Amino acid sequence: MEKENENKVDTEELKSETTEAVNQVKDTIKKVDIKKDSIETKGFVTEMFKNPLGKIQEIVSKNDGKFLKYAIIILVIWVVARLIARCANIISSWGYINMGRSLWGIIAAIISPIATVLVMSVIIFMMNSKNKKSLTTVITAVTSANIPMVIASIVSLLTILSSSVSIITSPFSQVCSIASILLMYFAAKAIFGTEKNSEFIKKFIIIEVIYYIVYIVLGLLNIYI
Repeated sequence: MEKENENKVDTEELKSETTEAVNQVKDTIKKVDIKKDSIETKGFVTEMFKNPLGKIQEIVSKNDGKFLKYAIIILVIWVVARLIARCANIISSWGYINMGRSLWGIIAAIISPIATVLVMSVIIFMMNSKNKKSLTTVITAVTSANIPMVIASIVSLLTILSSSVSIITSPFSQVCSIASILLMYFAAKAIFGTEKNSEFIKKFIIIEVIYYIVYIVLGLLNIYI
């Protein structure tokens, strides 16, 4: 009975946090100054490369609204890159006339980056019972950890010009994937507030296992996270 009550509380908390997160995202989007915030986001990404662990810790501890703004811009760039790649693939494979047949592929390309962030964020949020952070903070940290994957998506657009470029973009994407997993580890570790790697590694493995179970399920719908 106690476990059932705990699950109920967690579910209600997730609903409340989701509503709050949606409202914060809406308010943040309204306040975005494309030119100014794009420049600031570029600076944020540069700082992430210079001191990724310090920046992740700052995101988690400060809960600053400006980081959410950067995360939204980064996510939009990711979606656009995936969308361009998908549309180019459809056009080259089927032509303009049959493009409508691949409407779901286009929708999936838009959903995939967003689902990637949300699935991991919800898993981390639900598993973190001792050092609770707001869902928006978790989403911001998870998005920041995925910056290497965003860059990989942008670089992969070079294959539109020539398929032979894949000899460079393919291994680069693999390196970026590994970098994102490492950043995700430290982002989740900062969110959980765990100092010892020996204590956190098991939790992170569980997080990854759950994530890849969802990955398989969504993959059946051609949504790849």
